[in-house]
Amino acid sequence: MMCFADRGFVFLSMPKAGSTALQKHFARHAMILFRQPPGMKHMSAVTFETVLAPWLERYGHPRSDYETMCLVRDPLERAMSWWRYRARPEAAGQPNWTGDLSFAEFADRLISGEVPLGTSSNFVTDAAGAVIVDRMYRYEHLEAATAWMAEQLGIAPPVLEPTNVSPARQGEMDAGTRARLEEHYARDLGLYESAL
Repeated sequence: MMCFADRGFVFLSMPKAGSTALQKHFARHAMILFRQPPGMKHMSAVTFETVLAPWLERYGHPRSDYETMCLVRDPLERAMSWWRYRARPEAAGQPNWTGDLSFAEFADRLISGEVPLGTSSNFVTDAAGAVIVDRMYRYEHLEAATAWMAEQLGIAPPVLEPTNVSPARQGEMDAGTRARLEEHYARDLGLYESAL
């Protein structure tokens, strides 16, 4: 999470959606920055609205003075990225290591709830299911999000470099796996389609 309430926005860092690359370039301009622990870096919109927004208001930044924004990734690509990321050699031996799983096996564990990955829809919605993030960009439109953030800050848009990239790993998504994931992530797919 990077807070630029004094410049009109707060960036909410959805996991596996480019937030580390943006943080690298924009962190020095932030009023508030959470890098660790992951739960604070990747706080959801609900957590922000219930915990930090009231605190910001107390110190002169009413919620009406800024927007919240985030990047949203295609949920099937995001699942594939998690599978690759958790297969890196330094994660071997950890309970969530995926180096010994095919993507289809990983997908089955996601769908069953055995692998508890948060969803995009849970990240951006309230308990009633309403989207409470003001501005969402698709992950592949990272440059548009970067340009908007730079404009708000009055700086030149930075040239982004890949950061926190998952290791290269061949993984195929057969038609059956794709269909099961599309059904499982139906809400997330709809959310992704609605993003800028």
